[in-house]
Amino acid sequence: MRHMKKKALAVILALAVPSVAAAYSYTVKSPFPGTVTATTYYSSGTFHGALDISSGRCNYWGVETGVMASLSWNVTIRTSGVYCNGTGSGTQNEAKHAFSNGRTFRLWHFIKTSDSYDRTCNRCQVGNEGGTGNATGPHVHVQYDQSGSNLTGWYSGYTTKGEAVDRSETIGVIN
Repeated sequence: MRHMKKKALAVILALAVPSVAAAYSYTVKSPFPGTVTATTYYSSGTFHGALDISSGRCNYWGVETGVMASLSWNVTIRTSGVYCNGTGSGTQNEAKHAFSNGRTFRLWHFIKTSDSYDRTCNRCQVGNEGGTGNATGPHVHVQYDQSGSNLTGWYSGYTTKGEAVDRSETIGVIN
């Protein structure tokens, strides 16, 4: 009888305590209104492993981090000024959050504004749509990775290339 009570209590506790994985599940919304221009592969067939979103307008106002959670963002500015068609590899502006599970969520290519600074926030603005770094036009590159490998499952089933998105649109879920 005593063992049955222990088992019953263990089952109840297991149901009541959320899993650790659930603590790291966040919805990602589009950083601004635009079109998904690239996903896992470029049109050429080469691996991309991220989402590119473009409004088609350089310096478009208000690129948001997109993750629906209050997270600490590290913003690195490598290029100042308004650039729309690339400034060379490794010169992209970046906003990133490093999760405790070893994964990192990043946004690249935005233009520096007064909103481009480190802070903790929920979907905060980090700059304007641009083309800093290795870019062929104004867009934001949205990437989730671990140990240098781009993860693509987070947006699979949520968005596709050519889809029009706005700030209310879920483009993926990260965990």
